[in-house]
Amino acid sequence: MAYKGPDISAWQGDIDIKSLAKQVDFFIFRAYAGSSKDKKVDRNVQLAIESGKPFGLYIYSYALNTAQAKEEAQRMVTLANSYSVKPNFLVIDMEDADGYKKRYGMPSNQTLKDICTVEGEIFEQAGYYAMVYASSSWFKNQLAGLTRFDKWVAHWPTSGGKQKGNATSPDGENANNCGIWQFTSEGFLNGYNGRLDMNYAYKDFVVKGYTVNSNPTSQPTRKSNEEIAEEVKQGLWGNGDDRKNRLSAAGYDYNTVQNIVNESYNKPQDTITYYIVKKGDTLSGIGSKYNVNWKDIANLNNISSPYIIYVGQSLKIPVKGKSTNVQSQQNTQRTYTVKSGDTLSGIGSKLGVNWRNIANKNGISSPYTIYPGQVLKI
Repeated sequence: MAYKGPDISAWQGDIDIKSLAKQVDFFIFRAYAGSSKDKKVDRNVQLAIESGKPFGLYIYSYALNTAQAKEEAQRMVTLANSYSVKPNFLVIDMEDADGYKKRYGMPSNQTLKDICTVEGEIFEQAGYYAMVYASSSWFKNQLAGLTRFDKWVAHWPTSGGKQKGNATSPDGENANNCGIWQFTSEGFLNGYNGRLDMNYAYKDFVVKGYTVNSNPTSQPTRKSNEEIAEEVKQGLWGNGDDRKNRLSAAGYDYNTVQNIVNESYNKPQDTITYYIVKKGDTLSGIGSKYNVNWKDIANLNNISSPYIIYVGQSLKIPVKGKSTNVQSQQNTQRTYTVKSGDTLSGIGSKLGVNWRNIANKNGISSPYTIYPGQVLKI
């Protein structure tokens, strides 16, 4: 038996979920695009719950390495745990529709598969059914050999050069090798005038196991401009127009955030040093080593419960009791972890160091290539 349901995001605005619920078996809602929460996900989930319909959540992934994948997955689990009814499944959306991965150095096929594995395993460890979304082309090429998780395959059959849309039979070419098949981007349902992505699901996990969450956690509060500014400084929001577009899409005022970033480099602040997490490390152990409260380390690095850290992660450590200028702060940075969009000249400018000195210290020669996740000696 095939079940039918749409996947929906903020692009559909205040869509009438309750009207659609009478025509479908399940919903799939976008939860995040990278670190940007979908503006309509809370609304959409609540209306699905009120309609008694099961649902799943997906994150459009911007991860370029496994460290970023862990952050994305933990963000998803936190949101999923906040609802009064748990989603039936969580999905990592592996595509590059906006060209982000290509612009910032398309990861190798193995890294792309590792990103899926990291996120999927975190979903499973949290008690959720894990899936990977991609086009049939990506599954045959970039994700070839990835069999660890169920597939949500995007492939839109055509007839006479046009998508078949609602007329597509559930007995399509993908019916036997995936859990969910996205069969069109031109579906229609009563109650919404626009086009919808429509899906057939072939496994019962999609619609069964409607689980009331007896102990929902509170959702993370919206981050302050100051917190977002710190993330900008860490390279989590890209650079230039990409940064501006992503901040605006997430509902933040670009100019306000950028002003905070600029001002932070011109005022006294506590000394910051950096620590690279090793096997066996815990936040409390690292805190003891630096005589710093471990919760201060967690807050500074935006780490929330269950306070997971991972080998190779670069942590900022607040060295209390000292006031120093920006130059002093920068001199304490013995390492720097490359973020997506970074260049040697940009890192040098940020840290007040000649980029050629960074290149020489790390054995980097022409064409001076660096990559996200690389730890540089400063």
